Amino acid sequence: MNVARLMALSALLMGLSPLTARAALRSATWGTDPKAPVYVGQVYDLTLTLVTEKDEEITGVNLDQGPNRVPDAQSAELRDGLRHTVLRWRQSEDRPKLTAIPKGHLIANVTTVRTFGFMRSATTDQQAVTVPAFSYEATDLPGEAKGAPVGAFTLTLSADAPTFRTGDVRVLTATLEAREGRVPETFAFALEGTPKGRIYPFRVTARKERLLVAQAYFVAEAEQDLTLRLAPFRAFDLGTRALADVRCPPLTLRRTQEEPTTTSDTVTVGAASGEGLPLLFAPAEGAPTVGVLPPALRERMDHPLERRGPWVRVRGEGGRDGWVRVPETERTAP
Repeated sequence: MNVARLMALSALLMGLSPLTARAALRSATWGTDPKAPVYVGQVYDLTLTLVTEKDEEITGVNLDQGPNRVPDAQSAELRDGLRHTVLRWRQSEDRPKLTAIPKGHLIANVTTVRTFGFMRSATTDQQAVTVPAFSYEATDLPGEAKGAPVGAFTLTLSADAPTFRTGDVRVLTATLEAREGRVPETFAFALEGTPKGRIYPFRVTARKERLLVAQAYFVAEAEQDLTLRLAPFRAFDLGTRALADVRCPPLTLRRTQEEPTTTSDTVTVGAASGEGLPLLFAPAEGAPTVGVLPPALRERMDHPLERRGPWVRVRGEGGRDGWVRVPETERTAP
Protein backbone atom coordinates (compact mmCIF):
# COMPACT_ATOMS: atom_id res chain seq x y z
CA MET A 1 0.00 0.00 0.00
CA ASN A 2 1.47 3.40 -1.02
CA VAL A 3 1.84 6.40 1.28
CA ALA A 4 -1.10 8.27 -0.24
CA ARG A 5 -3.51 5.41 0.43
CA LEU A 6 -2.20 5.06 4.02
CA MET A 7 -2.83 8.74 4.66
CA ALA A 8 -6.31 8.51 3.18
CA LEU A 9 -7.21 5.54 5.43
CA SER A 10 -5.88 7.31 8.49
CA ALA A 11 -7.95 10.39 7.69
CA LEU A 12 -11.03 8.20 7.28
CA LEU A 13 -10.52 6.57 10.68
CA MET A 14 -9.85 9.89 12.40
CA GLY A 15 -12.91 11.37 10.82
CA LEU A 16 -15.47 8.82 11.97
CA SER A 17 -18.55 10.71 13.12
CA PRO A 18 -19.48 10.70 16.84
CA LEU A 19 -22.73 8.97 15.91
CA THR A 20 -20.86 6.07 14.29
CA ALA A 21 -18.48 5.62 17.25
CA ARG A 22 -21.01 6.32 19.97
CA ALA A 23 -20.99 3.74 22.79
CA ALA A 24 -24.04 2.27 24.47
CA LEU A 25 -23.96 1.61 28.22
CA ARG A 26 -26.83 -0.84 28.66
CA SER A 27 -27.17 -1.16 32.44
CA ALA A 28 -25.53 -0.82 35.86
CA THR A 29 -26.58 -2.96 38.85
CA TRP A 30 -25.37 -3.39 42.42
CA GLY A 31 -24.70 -6.75 44.08
CA THR A 32 -22.52 -8.57 46.61
CA ASP A 33 -20.02 -11.37 46.19
CA PRO A 34 -20.83 -13.78 47.71
CA LYS A 35 -24.52 -13.05 47.43
CA ALA A 36 -26.33 -11.52 50.41
CA PRO A 37 -27.02 -12.03 53.20
CA VAL A 38 -23.46 -11.62 54.48
CA TYR A 39 -22.24 -12.23 58.02
CA VAL A 40 -20.68 -9.98 60.62
CA GLY A 41 -16.92 -10.39 60.33
CA GLN A 42 -17.10 -11.77 56.79
CA VAL A 43 -14.97 -10.19 54.07
CA TYR A 44 -17.09 -9.64 50.96
CA ASP A 45 -17.20 -7.46 47.84
CA LEU A 46 -19.83 -4.85 47.07
CA THR A 47 -20.05 -5.05 43.28
CA LEU A 48 -21.30 -2.82 40.49
CA THR A 49 -21.77 -4.58 37.15
CA LEU A 50 -21.80 -2.48 33.96
CA VAL A 51 -22.98 -4.06 30.68
CA THR A 52 -21.75 -2.74 27.30
CA GLU A 53 -21.17 -4.04 23.79
CA LYS A 54 -18.33 -6.54 23.50
CA ASP A 55 -15.88 -4.04 21.94
CA GLU A 56 -16.54 -1.35 24.58
CA GLU A 57 -14.44 -0.94 27.72
CA ILE A 58 -15.18 1.02 30.91
CA THR A 59 -12.26 3.39 31.55
CA GLY A 60 -13.74 5.58 34.29
CA VAL A 61 -16.92 6.10 36.34
CA ASN A 62 -18.55 8.87 38.34
CA LEU A 63 -21.23 7.86 40.87
CA ASP A 64 -23.59 9.98 42.94
CA GLN A 65 -24.53 7.06 45.26
CA GLY A 66 -22.54 4.22 46.83
CA PRO A 67 -18.98 4.08 48.20
CA ASN A 68 -17.09 7.38 48.29
CA ARG A 69 -13.77 5.82 47.27
CA VAL A 70 -12.35 4.33 44.11
CA PRO A 71 -12.97 0.60 43.50
CA ASP A 72 -10.46 -1.86 44.95
CA ALA A 73 -10.55 -3.97 41.79
CA GLN A 74 -12.05 -4.08 38.29
CA SER A 75 -12.51 -7.06 35.99
CA ALA A 76 -14.38 -7.84 32.78
CA GLU A 77 -15.66 -10.87 30.89
CA LEU A 78 -17.64 -11.54 27.72
CA ARG A 79 -20.97 -13.22 28.26
CA ASP A 80 -23.72 -13.77 25.67
CA GLY A 81 -21.98 -11.41 23.26
CA LEU A 82 -21.80 -8.54 25.78
CA ARG A 83 -19.01 -7.24 28.01
CA HIS A 84 -19.73 -7.37 31.75
CA THR A 85 -17.41 -5.07 33.71
CA VAL A 86 -17.43 -5.59 37.49
CA LEU A 87 -16.19 -2.92 39.91
CA ARG A 88 -15.42 -4.24 43.41
CA TRP A 89 -15.21 -2.59 46.83
CA ARG A 90 -13.91 -4.84 49.63
CA GLN A 91 -16.14 -4.61 52.72
CA SER A 92 -16.53 -6.07 56.21
CA GLU A 93 -19.04 -5.28 58.95
CA ASP A 94 -18.30 -5.47 62.69
CA ARG A 95 -21.96 -5.49 63.73
CA PRO A 96 -25.38 -6.33 62.23
CA LYS A 97 -26.27 -3.73 59.64
CA LEU A 98 -28.74 -2.98 56.86
CA THR A 99 -27.04 -1.19 53.97
CA ALA A 100 -29.31 0.71 51.56
CA ILE A 101 -28.02 2.42 48.41
CA PRO A 102 -30.62 4.79 46.92
CA LYS A 103 -31.45 4.98 43.24
CA GLY A 104 -28.69 6.96 41.58
CA HIS A 105 -27.00 8.02 38.37
CA LEU A 106 -23.70 7.00 36.86
CA ILE A 107 -21.58 8.62 34.18
CA ALA A 108 -19.01 6.32 32.62
CA ASN A 109 -16.17 6.79 30.18
CA VAL A 110 -16.77 4.08 27.58
CA THR A 111 -13.92 3.42 25.17
CA THR A 112 -14.80 1.75 21.88
CA VAL A 113 -12.02 -0.14 20.14
CA ARG A 114 -12.32 -0.99 16.43
CA THR A 115 -9.84 -2.69 14.14
CA PHE A 116 -9.59 -2.14 10.36
CA GLY A 117 -7.00 -4.55 9.01
CA PHE A 118 -3.77 -3.59 10.72
CA MET A 119 -5.18 -0.22 11.85
CA ARG A 120 -6.75 0.24 15.29
CA SER A 121 -9.12 2.98 16.38
CA ALA A 122 -10.10 3.87 19.96
CA THR A 123 -12.67 6.52 20.83
CA THR A 124 -14.02 7.44 24.24
CA ASP A 125 -17.56 8.59 24.86
CA GLN A 126 -19.32 9.58 28.09
CA GLN A 127 -22.53 7.68 28.81
CA ALA A 128 -25.07 8.14 31.60
CA VAL A 129 -27.28 5.45 33.09
CA THR A 130 -29.67 5.12 36.04
CA VAL A 131 -28.56 2.71 38.75
CA PRO A 132 -31.46 1.00 40.58
CA ALA A 133 -31.67 1.16 44.36
CA PHE A 134 -30.12 -1.76 46.23
CA SER A 135 -30.09 -2.99 49.82
CA TYR A 136 -28.58 -5.93 51.69
CA GLU A 137 -28.14 -7.07 55.27
CA ALA A 138 -25.16 -8.15 57.38
CA THR A 139 -26.35 -10.55 60.08
CA ASP A 140 -24.80 -12.20 63.13
CA LEU A 141 -23.48 -15.73 62.73
CA PRO A 142 -26.00 -18.33 63.89
CA GLY A 143 -25.96 -19.85 67.40
CA GLU A 144 -22.59 -20.69 68.93
CA ALA A 145 -20.77 -19.47 65.83
CA LYS A 146 -21.44 -15.84 66.78
CA GLY A 147 -18.16 -13.91 66.90
CA ALA A 148 -16.11 -16.64 65.20
CA PRO A 149 -13.69 -15.90 62.33
CA VAL A 150 -15.36 -16.29 58.92
CA GLY A 151 -13.69 -17.79 55.87
CA ALA A 152 -11.56 -20.68 54.63
CA PHE A 153 -8.31 -21.29 56.52
CA THR A 154 -5.28 -23.60 56.59
CA LEU A 155 -3.09 -24.37 59.60
CA THR A 156 0.45 -25.76 59.28
CA LEU A 157 3.43 -26.54 61.51
CA SER A 158 7.09 -27.04 60.56
CA ALA A 159 10.47 -27.36 62.31
CA ASP A 160 13.97 -26.11 61.57
CA ALA A 161 15.22 -29.72 61.38
CA PRO A 162 13.45 -33.08 60.89
CA THR A 163 15.44 -34.93 63.60
CA PHE A 164 16.40 -34.42 67.25
CA ARG A 165 18.40 -35.84 70.11
CA THR A 166 16.93 -35.82 73.59
CA GLY A 167 17.41 -32.31 74.96
CA ASP A 168 17.73 -30.64 71.55
CA VAL A 169 16.06 -27.29 70.97
CA ARG A 170 13.91 -27.20 67.84
CA VAL A 171 12.50 -24.01 66.34
CA LEU A 172 8.82 -24.54 65.41
CA THR A 173 7.08 -22.34 62.86
CA ALA A 174 3.27 -22.11 62.91
CA THR A 175 1.28 -20.61 60.03
CA LEU A 176 -2.37 -19.63 59.77
CA GLU A 177 -3.46 -18.65 56.26
CA ALA A 178 -6.83 -17.32 55.12
CA ARG A 179 -7.73 -18.42 51.59
CA GLU A 180 -10.96 -16.49 52.11
CA GLY A 181 -11.56 -13.85 54.76
CA ARG A 182 -8.85 -12.58 57.10
CA VAL A 183 -6.94 -13.97 60.07
CA PRO A 184 -8.16 -12.72 63.47
CA GLU A 185 -6.22 -9.95 65.17
CA THR A 186 -6.13 -11.87 68.45
CA PHE A 187 -5.10 -15.49 68.05
CA ALA A 188 -2.49 -17.52 69.92
CA PHE A 189 -0.94 -20.70 68.52
CA ALA A 190 -0.63 -23.66 70.87
CA LEU A 191 0.41 -27.30 70.56
CA GLU A 192 -2.30 -29.92 70.85
CA GLY A 193 -2.07 -32.40 73.72
CA THR A 194 0.99 -32.78 75.96
CA PRO A 195 4.00 -33.74 73.81
CA LYS A 196 7.14 -34.97 75.58
CA GLY A 197 9.06 -31.76 75.79
CA ARG A 198 8.94 -28.16 76.88
CA ILE A 199 7.26 -25.62 74.62
CA TYR A 200 8.01 -21.92 74.98
CA PRO A 201 5.31 -19.43 73.91
CA PHE A 202 4.86 -18.71 70.22
CA ARG A 203 5.95 -15.23 69.14
CA VAL A 204 4.49 -13.58 66.04
CA THR A 205 7.09 -13.02 63.31
CA ALA A 206 4.81 -11.91 60.45
CA ARG A 207 1.26 -10.60 60.28
CA LYS A 208 -0.77 -9.67 57.21
CA GLU A 209 -4.49 -9.54 56.50
CA ARG A 210 -4.49 -13.14 55.27
CA LEU A 211 -1.38 -14.56 56.93
CA LEU A 212 -0.12 -15.06 60.48
CA VAL A 213 3.28 -16.64 61.23
CA ALA A 214 4.76 -17.33 64.67
CA GLN A 215 7.76 -19.22 66.05
CA ALA A 216 8.42 -21.05 69.31
CA TYR A 217 11.29 -23.02 70.85
CA PHE A 218 10.60 -26.63 71.75
CA VAL A 219 12.93 -28.71 73.94
CA ALA A 220 12.51 -32.35 72.95
CA GLU A 221 12.66 -34.77 75.87
CA ALA A 222 11.34 -37.93 74.24
CA GLU A 223 13.35 -41.12 73.82
CA GLN A 224 11.57 -41.94 70.56
CA ASP A 225 10.05 -40.20 67.54
CA LEU A 226 7.75 -37.25 68.30
CA THR A 227 4.53 -36.25 66.57
CA LEU A 228 3.43 -32.64 67.04
CA ARG A 229 0.42 -30.74 65.80
CA LEU A 230 -1.17 -27.40 66.51
CA ALA A 231 -4.40 -27.11 68.47
CA PRO A 232 -7.28 -26.73 65.97
CA PHE A 233 -8.52 -23.33 64.86
CA ARG A 234 -12.30 -22.92 64.98
CA ALA A 235 -13.95 -20.85 62.25
CA PHE A 236 -17.24 -20.46 60.40
CA ASP A 237 -17.00 -22.19 57.01
CA LEU A 238 -18.90 -20.33 54.28
CA GLY A 239 -19.12 -23.48 52.16
CA THR A 240 -20.92 -25.57 54.77
CA ARG A 241 -22.45 -22.58 56.62
CA ALA A 242 -21.37 -24.15 59.90
CA LEU A 243 -18.75 -23.82 62.64
CA ALA A 244 -15.87 -26.24 62.07
CA ASP A 245 -12.36 -27.00 63.35
CA VAL A 246 -9.47 -26.29 61.02
CA ARG A 247 -6.93 -29.01 61.83
CA CYS A 248 -3.18 -29.00 61.40
CA PRO A 249 -1.43 -31.89 59.59
CA PRO A 250 0.87 -33.74 62.01
CA LEU A 251 4.59 -32.95 62.15
CA THR A 252 6.81 -35.94 62.95
CA LEU A 253 10.32 -35.42 64.31
CA ARG A 254 12.64 -38.43 64.15
CA ARG A 255 14.92 -39.17 67.08
CA THR A 256 18.54 -39.72 66.08
CA GLN A 257 21.63 -40.99 67.88
CA GLU A 258 24.01 -38.85 65.83
CA GLU A 259 26.37 -36.55 67.66
CA PRO A 260 25.68 -32.82 67.30
CA THR A 261 27.56 -31.00 64.56
CA THR A 262 30.19 -28.61 65.90
CA THR A 263 29.50 -25.04 64.90
CA SER A 264 31.09 -21.72 65.63
CA ASP A 265 27.78 -19.85 65.54
CA THR A 266 26.37 -18.52 68.83
CA VAL A 267 22.63 -18.04 69.15
CA THR A 268 21.50 -15.47 71.70
CA VAL A 269 17.89 -14.84 72.69
CA GLY A 270 17.45 -11.43 74.26
CA ALA A 271 20.43 -9.68 75.83
CA ALA A 272 23.35 -11.21 77.72
CA SER A 273 25.88 -8.99 79.45
CA GLY A 274 28.33 -8.95 82.33
CA GLU A 275 30.36 -11.75 83.89
CA GLY A 276 29.11 -14.98 85.36
CA LEU A 277 27.51 -18.25 84.30
CA PRO A 278 25.54 -18.19 81.02
CA LEU A 279 21.80 -18.71 81.38
CA LEU A 280 20.59 -21.06 78.67
CA PHE A 281 17.19 -21.10 77.05
CA ALA A 282 16.75 -24.82 77.71
CA PRO A 283 18.43 -27.53 79.85
CA ALA A 284 20.67 -28.64 76.98
CA GLU A 285 24.21 -27.99 75.86
CA GLY A 286 24.23 -25.63 72.88
CA ALA A 287 20.85 -24.09 73.71
CA PRO A 288 20.52 -20.35 73.01
CA THR A 289 21.85 -17.98 75.68
CA VAL A 290 19.25 -15.73 77.32
CA GLY A 291 21.25 -13.96 79.99
CA VAL A 292 23.88 -14.21 82.74
CA LEU A 293 23.90 -15.40 86.34
CA PRO A 294 26.46 -13.09 87.99
CA PRO A 295 28.68 -14.34 90.87
CA ALA A 296 26.65 -12.34 93.38
CA LEU A 297 23.53 -14.41 92.54
CA ARG A 298 25.06 -17.87 92.41
CA GLU A 299 23.40 -18.82 95.70
CA ARG A 300 20.12 -18.99 93.73
CA MET A 301 21.37 -22.29 92.30
CA ASP A 302 20.79 -23.81 95.77
CA HIS A 303 17.09 -22.87 95.63
CA PRO A 304 16.18 -23.12 91.95
CA LEU A 305 12.80 -22.44 90.35
CA GLU A 306 13.05 -25.87 88.71
CA ARG A 307 15.49 -28.77 88.62
CA ARG A 308 16.10 -31.29 85.82
CA GLY A 309 18.98 -33.67 86.42
CA PRO A 310 22.22 -31.66 86.48
CA TRP A 311 20.35 -28.53 85.36
CA VAL A 312 18.61 -25.89 87.44
CA ARG A 313 16.39 -23.02 86.33
CA VAL A 314 17.12 -19.76 88.13
CA ARG A 315 16.35 -16.06 87.81
CA GLY A 316 19.42 -14.22 86.61
CA GLU A 317 20.50 -10.72 85.81
CA GLY A 318 17.64 -8.40 84.85
CA GLY A 319 14.98 -10.81 86.16
CA ARG A 320 15.36 -13.21 83.20
CA ASP A 321 14.91 -16.95 83.82
CA GLY A 322 17.33 -19.49 82.37
CA TRP A 323 19.02 -22.84 82.85
CA VAL A 324 22.45 -23.40 84.41
CA ARG A 325 24.34 -26.69 84.48
CA VAL A 326 25.53 -27.22 88.05
CA PRO A 327 29.22 -28.21 88.25
CA GLU A 328 29.55 -31.80 89.39
CA THR A 329 31.45 -30.75 92.51
CA GLU A 330 28.56 -28.52 93.60
CA ARG A 331 25.69 -30.90 93.01
CA THR A 332 23.51 -31.89 95.92
CA ALA A 333 20.51 -34.15 96.10
CA PRO A 334 17.27 -32.33 95.25
